[in-house]
Amino acid sequence: MIDYSLSDKLKVQYQTANPFPYIVIDNFLPEFLLKSCVTELKNHNEWFHNQEKWVEEYQVNKFFYPNFDSNIEDFPKKIPITNMIFDYLNSESVINFLQELTGLNNLYRDPLLLGGGIHKISNGGKLSVHIDFNIHPGTMKRRKLNLLIYLNENWKKEWEGNLELWDKKTWEKKIEVEPIFNRAVIFNIDDAPHGHPIPLNTPEGIERYSLALYYFTDETPESKHTVIFYKDEELGITKKINDIFKTT
Repeated sequence: MIDYSLSDKLKVQYQTANPFPYIVIDNFLPEFLLKSCVTELKNHNEWFHNQEKWVEEYQVNKFFYPNFDSNIEDFPKKIPITNMIFDYLNSESVINFLQELTGLNNLYRDPLLLGGGIHKISNGGKLSVHIDFNIHPGTMKRRKLNLLIYLNENWKKEWEGNLELWDKKTWEKKIEVEPIFNRAVIFNIDDAPHGHPIPLNTPEGIERYSLALYYFTDETPESKHTVIFYKDEELGITKKINDIFKTT
């Protein structure tokens, strides 16, 4: 389903990208398949959110499935179309595509989808700039690569929610990516600050949906860490939710 020739065409662009290796690919999967996925997710009613107090400042109105306590065997039963997409994106052919594109070797999928899976963010929600956890808590494999696919049809710029990629050396925002339908973003996670710190300003009933897949290797990182969040004010991010509402 993916145009596998893109790995050879885009690998130099990916591997030399600034502020860290990444690529944005539109029309990533068949449109009819993702439209069915969107319909399924909008009817899905089992969503979780992080209840740890220290996270509340950084992760607002973000919901996901599965969570750490979910029975992963329920995933294909509850969202079969979405599960089919995940199976494909974790297949040998797609992993080979990702390896050629990124230059990363011996990538593994995560059958438990810990931290990944389906994500939903509602009005006022945000995800502060952060660096991802780099060790799988179960397998202890090293997390190396993210694949995000956005599912938002007819998305408007004024709704905010752009993915931001930051330079860790200069602490400057370098890239903004609108979360439009069938847009994939692939990036290495090492020293890769990213997030969408500007709160969503969507009309009632409009939410930001995405699929998130993580890939791992057997390498051991120099230092192991959980997710590292950065305070908005420390990065000069001052546009708060009340400021956004004033413009509507």
